[in-house]
Amino acid sequence: MMHSGPHKVMLFGAACTHVTDPIAKASKHWRLTQLSYADTHPMFTSDSFPNFFRVVPSENAFNAPRVALLMHFNWTRVGTIYQNEPRYALAHNRLVADLDDYRMEVVETQSFATEVTSALEKLKEKDVRIILGNFNEAWARRIFCEAHRFGMFGRKYQWVIMGTYAEEWWLRPGGGCEPVQLAQALHGAILTDLLPITTEKRKTIAGITTEQYQVEYDSRRGKEYSRFHGYTYDGIWAVALAIQRVASKITHHRRDQTISDFRYRDALWERLFLEALQNTSFEGVTVSKRTRDVVDVTIIKTDASSEVL
Repeated sequence: MMHSGPHKVMLFGAACTHVTDPIAKASKHWRLTQLSYADTHPMFTSDSFPNFFRVVPSENAFNAPRVALLMHFNWTRVGTIYQNEPRYALAHNRLVADLDDYRMEVVETQSFATEVTSALEKLKEKDVRIILGNFNEAWARRIFCEAHRFGMFGRKYQWVIMGTYAEEWWLRPGGGCEPVQLAQALHGAILTDLLPITTEKRKTIAGITTEQYQVEYDSRRGKEYSRFHGYTYDGIWAVALAIQRVASKITHHRRDQTISDFRYRDALWERLFLEALQNTSFEGVTVSKRTRDVVDVTIIKTDASSEVL
């Protein structure tokens, strides 16, 4: 791909970490910048991946609203449980540091890899009533089935978990209990999730409102739907604006060159694109968009009838 013309001035993607990771590592050697519209893995920091940018929030960005929620309700004694994989462990470790900064008492921290029974037993032994969780959708079903078995739900417990899962994920099989039991255990849980598009009513850089964008998207998507559709749209705008900025800047350094003269492994081209992305800011359909440190999230709550509020 890289050796066939024309030269690629930027890389757009990817959505999955197993694809993003090797590309992000290789892009630095090509002196290429990369912009992701859907990868939320917290390992992609500016220190470790200086040529990597994204328009979607990192999973670390979900910690601030969770901490703010705890402070609002004066929930200062908490416990945590997380899946022992980098995606969840990194976000969890950052969360614990944030909790410490706000002088909150983390009574018990439990990780798991192959089973969750012992982790929940420990949390119950320590009488933890506010539980923060970082784990994937499949484990969420198993955890809340176990929580139902242990009686760790209802008015005496508050679960606050990552909720970037599929629609009606709690109705799918594989949890180890009946759907009605899982729904009972999940009742009242607070989940943090991505905002598909901003709730603010405003005109975007495209000259349309977010409502007009949503109507256009729905009219074109058919039966397909992606929670990242707004971030993909904003990502394309970010790429276009960065290229436009670089095209206007290159002539200040090399008068006889245009964007068509872009070359790989060229320090100047790399610097211009890095500066362009670092300074890209515009009104998007998801947020007033910058390509570093995006923090747009929402909080949703489930009820016993499996409705999302």
